[in-house]
Amino acid sequence: MTELNPTHSWHPYPWHLSQWQDLGHLLEHQKLPHAIMLAGPKDIGKGQLARALAYRILCESPVDGLACGRCRGCELNKAGTHPDLASLSPEEGGRAIKVDQVREVTQFLSKTAQQGGYKLVVIDPAEAMNGNAANALLKSLEEPSGNTLLILVCHNPSAVLPTIRSRCQIRLLPLPGKESLIAWLSPLLPPQSPKAGDLLIQAGGAPLAALALLDGDQIEKREKRLQDWIKLTLGQLSAIEIAAEWQDEECLSVLEWYLSWLLSISRWKVGASDTLVSKAPNEWQATLQFIAPNLLHRYIEKVLLNKRQLQSGANPNKQLLLEELLLDWSALMRLSRNANLATGQA
Repeated sequence: MTELNPTHSWHPYPWHLSQWQDLGHLLEHQKLPHAIMLAGPKDIGKGQLARALAYRILCESPVDGLACGRCRGCELNKAGTHPDLASLSPEEGGRAIKVDQVREVTQFLSKTAQQGGYKLVVIDPAEAMNGNAANALLKSLEEPSGNTLLILVCHNPSAVLPTIRSRCQIRLLPLPGKESLIAWLSPLLPPQSPKAGDLLIQAGGAPLAALALLDGDQIEKREKRLQDWIKLTLGQLSAIEIAAEWQDEECLSVLEWYLSWLLSISRWKVGASDTLVSKAPNEWQATLQFIAPNLLHRYIEKVLLNKRQLQSGANPNKQLLLEELLLDWSALMRLSRNANLATGQA
């Protein structure tokens, strides 16, 4: 268990204003549940909403429904040392929240609040709890102490135990609208950077992921990755060569990028408009036309399975994992091309 990171803002993002107002109404009328799950796509600011709510609850002199930033409670939160606020997330270098971490949190919740108000825990992401950890949390959800609140940040609610979900008030936070995000993102971009709309397309519409693309050489890395994959699809590079390069990157991030493209291809294959695929080279698009939809869906399921295993704390050999996926992609393309040739000869 750790205190929340003191690098914070007291405000939720503007696209969460309606949810913020609803939560403020519950707090004002003393109707907050004991557990709230903030569920929605990754990188849309759910963690920020959770922190803003926690700071507001612990603030002694809120202003216009927000934490004041000046009282003793806010000063403690600035320092990351508020005794009645804790967070639960994977330990450094890990991907799973372990049972010992949850047991520490349940002990924390069982004690009286030192400042005389709420005791709060932010769990981010909730799906990182392994089975034992999730079961250990159940007691706190089934028999909550007075004035306690658990805020679960969740990218994938189906990956959380149903017994956990059923004891939470679930707040669904959809992907924000593109126009509002462009208006928010554009003033934050430095000169000569890509346009806000292009960054959002690359980030799958997630605003914080779009902003993060400006860090370091992220855009260049993604473009190089895409060019490698296009060459693999066209038979110009081998899976082994590409896996050797990709293994130097964080594996989960690579799989998330890969899945975003596969899902774009899947939508494009059924006639939906997709900006990512439409901007790709014509030769690549023509090759993708050959893919049988049922084979593509089975392949996507395999990549999703690998992603879930990584999120659950598995630690596979990265190069072997990537080699297998890319070899399977090459095999999928060969099958699709051969089926197309056979159809043409018939």
